[in-house]
Amino acid sequence: MIPLVGNNMKSIESILFEDYQVEPAALMEVAGRSVAEQVVSLANPKTVGVVAGKGNNGGDALTCARFLLDRGINVKVFSLESSVRLTYLLDEGAVVCKDIKQLQDCDVLVDGLFGYGFRPPAGEAYATLINEMNALSLPVVSIDMPSGLPAEGMVEEPIVQAELTVFLGLPKVNAVTGLGLMRSGRFVLDGLGYGRFLESHAESLAYSIESTDAEKIMASGIAMPYHKREAGLVSVVAGSEHFPGAALLVVKTLLLMGAGLVYIKSDQHVEELVISEFPQVVRGDGPGAKVIGPGLEDVSLALSMAATDFPKVIDAGGLRSEVLEHAKNAVITPHEGEAARLLNTSVEEVRRNRYNAAKRLYERFGHVVLLKGPGTIIYDGQRWLVIPINEPRLATGGTGDVLSGLIGFFLSRGMTLADAAVSAAYLHAKCASEFSTGLNLNKFIERIAESWWAHYDR
Repeated sequence: MIPLVGNNMKSIESILFEDYQVEPAALMEVAGRSVAEQVVSLANPKTVGVVAGKGNNGGDALTCARFLLDRGINVKVFSLESSVRLTYLLDEGAVVCKDIKQLQDCDVLVDGLFGYGFRPPAGEAYATLINEMNALSLPVVSIDMPSGLPAEGMVEEPIVQAELTVFLGLPKVNAVTGLGLMRSGRFVLDGLGYGRFLESHAESLAYSIESTDAEKIMASGIAMPYHKREAGLVSVVAGSEHFPGAALLVVKTLLLMGAGLVYIKSDQHVEELVISEFPQVVRGDGPGAKVIGPGLEDVSLALSMAATDFPKVIDAGGLRSEVLEHAKNAVITPHEGEAARLLNTSVEEVRRNRYNAAKRLYERFGHVVLLKGPGTIIYDGQRWLVIPINEPRLATGGTGDVLSGLIGFFLSRGMTLADAAVSAAYLHAKCASEFSTGLNLNKFIERIAESWWAHYDR
């Protein structure tokens, strides 16, 4: 897991500079070279536009410009202040622009306006500048953060839309989830030669889950069952007259993943529909993990099942205060709209600070929270775990039901609530990203199960 940092990055850098005598200018050289290499790799440009702010981020941008010039690339610079670095660029042939619109004919734009020290709101002049950068419609490489995005805390527009963000040192909290993740585009991490030091001094409560982390966690769910009751027992409390398909999606997910025995508890129509499709499913409530809520309209079913001691995931129709207040041993999986309703606030407020929303939900109900959306967040009362994947294909009806089924499966394999949530969210997002078109949910479930059986269940 990679620790995520916010405003505390400054104190970590201070230790590096003061205790270990690392020169800030030397670090800027490494950062500038790294960004220049990423710019060339992204676009192989003839002309690069560079926007440089007043702080260290602007210094990184001007240093990047010097390395680009040295490669024979034309450089046009819009800088908010004069400096020795800017003078050198001018002397070596760079074009210094007084209007950002003069960068329109560039092949790529380097965004060095604001760094991790930015605090919103941007102010009218800077907001106009950010909007003008976006209006250029150029591929953008942002240095450390897309300008306008704070490292932590409340997120507000406008924010530069990057195609690539080069995280310097460590990833920043807001850049890996929600609107920040969408604005950061693809990202790469450069520890600047001090990655291990920075990680050891981060003292973070938020972490980015990498593929190796997820695979290690999922390995704990591998089983070589002797019989069906050792392969995982799950009861599904889902579906209704209006949403019968939700129960089918959950059940299919569980069965293809390899759950040994699946029960269905719903209205008569849904139970008959599920059993006709999957004859091995047992009608009624059984022992083991519970999946409660997808497509559910009968709150009484959710109330009775949520209060049991078995580990469970609660989604959709089960995400009601009266259910969650009496539930035990649960993962809850709201999207931003459901989170806003449960917290009696607006969707915009949840979106502005997804970390805080997840924490408030945990404090309100006492359950592990999986807040869905770009960069899914899992909060267990002690730390935030983020799946830094922005997969637009998951904005498809029914994908949440599949996710609930996955969590239920991993719970049935004995995982902790948080580990089951992380495993499911990672596998769910990873497999969605493998499609070249929108999601056919049946094929999606099959792809997830094939991935599990091929790589994990051996």
